[in-house]
Amino acid sequence: MGKRLGALSAVIAVVALAVGIALPAAGSTGNAAQDQTIRVTAVTTEQKLLDLGGPGFSLGNEIVFSQKLLQGGNQVGHAGSVCTNVSVARQEAQCIATYSFPGGQITAQALVILGSTAPYVAPITGGSGKYEGAKGELRVQLVSATEGIGILTFHLEH
Repeated sequence: MGKRLGALSAVIAVVALAVGIALPAAGSTGNAAQDQTIRVTAVTTEQKLLDLGGPGFSLGNEIVFSQKLLQGGNQVGHAGSVCTNVSVARQEAQCIATYSFPGGQITAQALVILGSTAPYVAPITGGSGKYEGAKGELRVQLVSATEGIGILTFHLEH
């Protein structure tokens, strides 16, 4: 059961973080002088659970995953994320993700409750290229934990 919970928690963490950061790549609203809200669908394409601590769920275990970022069925970018278990008592992991789009990248990070399907918000921590100085927040909504799919709503402040 520990491995199963760990694997499901990993999928949820991956989907939760990766789904919300691809927003500025396509479909932005407004011009560069205004805030933007962008929605993408994140689909997990690769995932690995690294059991680095004691057997089962333990401190230091990592979930490493990749996602493709879609808008209207078209791929607009991809993401790479790492989530590290930081609390067994809270079933919590710190997740860091980088979202790559034509012209630049966006980074975000959050503490995620593993196994939870509740929506959450993650801060945007930076960017490069046309996303240099990116700030704002990412709202993540899990669509399917078993298939690794989520909806990300990216609120980019200028």
